[in-house]
Amino acid sequence: MKFTQVSVLLATAAAPQASALKIFRNRKADDAAADAQQQRQLADRWYAVRSPAGYDYGWCNSPVPGGYTETTYATDLACCKGAFPDQQSGYCLQWLQSAPTAAPTPTGGPDAWYRDNNVDATKGVCINTAPTPKDSSVTIYDTQAECCIKEYGFQADGYCLSQMVTPPTAAPTTLADKKWFKDPESNDFTTGTCINDGPVPSGYVAYGTNAECCAGEYKTQTSGACYAGMANAPSAAPSAVADIKYYPDYDTDYEDATCLPGKMNGRPSFDSMAECCIGAYPAQTSGACFAGMDSPPTVAPTTEADKKWFKD
Repeated sequence: MKFTQVSVLLATAAAPQASALKIFRNRKADDAAADAQQQRQLADRWYAVRSPAGYDYGWCNSPVPGGYTETTYATDLACCKGAFPDQQSGYCLQWLQSAPTAAPTPTGGPDAWYRDNNVDATKGVCINTAPTPKDSSVTIYDTQAECCIKEYGFQADGYCLSQMVTPPTAAPTTLADKKWFKDPESNDFTTGTCINDGPVPSGYVAYGTNAECCAGEYKTQTSGACYAGMANAPSAAPSAVADIKYYPDYDTDYEDATCLPGKMNGRPSFDSMAECCIGAYPAQTSGACFAGMDSPPTVAPTTEADKKWFKD
């Protein structure tokens, strides 16, 4: 009888403990489910990434990391608008999964681009944030491309160009990829030169060599400034149009080659472009050399027998 009473007492005492343990386990499972649900929700949310480079370089990312306590957003666009509403660079919008075709035009206007000195030069960019600096040491450019070319031409990866609202297809990666074009800052024709330190600006003619650029852009330049700036400059720059000599462009494929004004050591010199085309490219069937003349013949000679003489 005593044994039965003790058993009943123990069972009666254990019942509340078992009930409490069950409640604890249920609460723990509920908490785990809530945490999992929260993680699933955060996985679909976006949060602001504050860049050490400053407000204009902030962007949005997903999923939200654990412990993040700031505001989160349902979409990347909502995040950009909510976290960076006054960002004039449009940097956040450039990283959208479905980015707009163009970032909002900054209040500084499209014609006032300048170097951003608040970031490392290797990741340097050009901005047009208002107000435009009045410091005389800051150069202002009409286009973002021109600013990148002049200020960050040394960037091997073309970072500045890649951050343009409409970046070029590819920034030149090797010297062989670079094209020559008239220097945008060569406002004086007599001292004008050609450069290849960046992509060819819109509206400019691209040339394969420095000599071709000089011939195309400064054909009547009597000072010889453009040719004098070449790595392998002609021995003497022409002093007058009548003194201009021509030499074959051996750096270009035979069928595409033409003759260039000036002289170059180791290459034959001709008094006229016609003489140069005949003498240097007698078997050229494409007629490329003659086509480069100011007044090309109707048909380029294809054999010695076909060649006719005409007044220079």
